[in-house]
Amino acid sequence: MKKIIKVFILLLACFFVSCSSSNIEDSESENIAAAEKKHHSKKIKPIKYNEEEYEKAYNQRNYSTCLGMMLYKTRKKADIRDNLDLAMLYFITGEYAQASAVFEKTDAQMFDALTKSITKSIGKAIVNENLKEYTGNVYEYLLVNTMNSLCYYLQGDLNSAVNQLTKLSDVKLPEYRRLYGEVLVKNGLDPSAREKLDEDAKSLSAYNIDSSVFTADLPKKPTEKDVYKESSLARYLSLILRQADGDKSQIDSDSIVLKSLVKDFDSVDSAIPSGKGRVNVLALAGLIGKQTAKEVYFPSKSTYFYVPTGNSSYRLLPVQFKFVYPSYAGKSTVSGVDVVLNNVGTKSAVIIENFNANLEKSVKLRARKEYAASMNRSITKKVSGIVAGIASINASYEGLKMLSGRSIAYTLASIAFDALCSSTAAGLSAIDLTETADIRQGEFFPETVNAAGFTVPAGLYKGKVVYRFSDGSVVEKPFETEVKEGKPSLVVSSCIK
Repeated sequence: MKKIIKVFILLLACFFVSCSSSNIEDSESENIAAAEKKHHSKKIKPIKYNEEEYEKAYNQRNYSTCLGMMLYKTRKKADIRDNLDLAMLYFITGEYAQASAVFEKTDAQMFDALTKSITKSIGKAIVNENLKEYTGNVYEYLLVNTMNSLCYYLQGDLNSAVNQLTKLSDVKLPEYRRLYGEVLVKNGLDPSAREKLDEDAKSLSAYNIDSSVFTADLPKKPTEKDVYKESSLARYLSLILRQADGDKSQIDSDSIVLKSLVKDFDSVDSAIPSGKGRVNVLALAGLIGKQTAKEVYFPSKSTYFYVPTGNSSYRLLPVQFKFVYPSYAGKSTVSGVDVVLNNVGTKSAVIIENFNANLEKSVKLRARKEYAASMNRSITKKVSGIVAGIASINASYEGLKMLSGRSIAYTLASIAFDALCSSTAAGLSAIDLTETADIRQGEFFPETVNAAGFTVPAGLYKGKVVYRFSDGSVVEKPFETEVKEGKPSLVVSSCIK
């Protein structure tokens, strides 16, 4: 392993630029791990988790506090959702070994959860979506290996970095396509869910409710274009790391696929010209957006329709339906990334992976299914509540009629009857509180991953990555790298804000 690391250091200069840069000399390969360990010796300690304080730290991009609270939250048990954030927080704060360990664990959790549950969970409407086991959004399931590859790379472990990408392309992608993407796109709505909606329609017709109005707001049916099938970031890393490793078996195919995925992309040379080397710069910019919950009310949020209780001249039950599904309409916070290589030139970095676009695709795949599931749940719960409410109100009303209108007993029974009607109506409204959309996601992925490349003579080069954001702010991150003839150099820079 030491031999592999030494060879790797000779071939690639690897940097992760946060607020400063560090230079890796060929002769210092044995000292790298010790230097990084010393740099990160002040381990972040767990901080008691408080949701409000955590959200405040997130909004302020205080990643150290977020990491401390996440460590506290996950110290006994960590689910997929929390582990994703924990791994990315380690990555952002430069703790690559810890990040890799959590990514490995999360990868195993996601693969196990997905293969066991995905075909069973499509279209099911028996519980709130948030109560289901979180298997990860589609891009998270695939990109966890890509991010882990970066972690290994930044530790100088080229072999493990390549292995992560091989696992993704040879194992996870084929399995994912078979179990997940094709199932979701098949009809956009599972047959079992369709049958359940038909059953609910019959139940509602008894109350003169036309259930067809509900399906008018169904989110659009997903298409093949909404299925996340390939990671251009994984292809990019595979091409460069295999070049560095001397493995030419997949370089041409990586290059072809990469150029088909990223329009006008010329930031990687699959064949480095004789007498030249290559500076490749990978820049992680911004912070991924967040999903929101879309709520649909029938008849509307502020109005109700009324169902007769059997004594229609005396009491009507106010009823309203609430349906939910995930939505995403995020805006880009990154306006551009430029790479300046001193004495060579400046290039605008091309977006090779857009996590916001990945999130949007994931939402489109799930929205229609989860809207249908929400309809099933809401209608079922409301119809059950209506039936039970009518039965209770009618029984109470029959008892009330048997009492004299002038007696104290009648007065008390009348008050109880009014209270029953009010509480039944309130109970039907309270059902809506249990209907919430599943908007869980990893919150610390970058918004975009950008790349630029320069073909140059061998030598030592300095430069900077210029990050420009939509709020007008500009952040510059310097770097330095050594280029060997016929070999690639990869600089990894980050400005996740």
